[in-house]
Amino acid sequence: MRGKRIAATVLPWIPVLLSLFFLFRFTPPYRAILFLAALLSHEGGHIAAYGLLGEGVPRICPASGGFRILCPAYLSYRAECFVALAGPAANLLPGLLLVLCGAGKPYAAEAGWIFLLTGLSNLIPVSDHDGGRAVHAFLSFRVGYARATTFCAWLSYLSLFLSLTASFSLLYAFGAGFYFSVFCLFSLLSHPLPDDDFF
Repeated sequence: MRGKRIAATVLPWIPVLLSLFFLFRFTPPYRAILFLAALLSHEGGHIAAYGLLGEGVPRICPASGGFRILCPAYLSYRAECFVALAGPAANLLPGLLLVLCGAGKPYAAEAGWIFLLTGLSNLIPVSDHDGGRAVHAFLSFRVGYARATTFCAWLSYLSLFLSLTASFSLLYAFGAGFYFSVFCLFSLLSHPLPDDDFF
């Protein structure tokens, strides 16, 4: 029993540690640090949103495709939509400022693009990611949980297909979109079946 508990605690961190290893192994250190800064900013946006709602301090745990924030209290659909969008917003706002103000400053401009890509990739309406959770919460409020779940399952597959096609086309044609492509591929590999309760 204790061995299972230890395995359940340790195993989810293995993909995270492997990602960190490959990030620092195959990426220049400054770029790896920028990626980590973008991720910390993203999770900080979610945590700040919980704080603004007065819902206490959430617990962060590793999950497929990144991290999952577990709220200590039940959230309304409106609050869940707000929390989901707060993470990408914490990337998009500084990213836009860095891109606009970083003209002629390569490191600032690159940091801006990394922040922007992190925010935009999380807005793709894929299950268990911020975009998917926000759309699901919004539709659940409008049309009910069951109908929203069915619609979002198929929207998730369509979004994955379109984003993978676009990103790999960019990668093939221009050598661009690598980070975006890897994110989408990881989302595809960790994507559950439509009849699962994955929202």
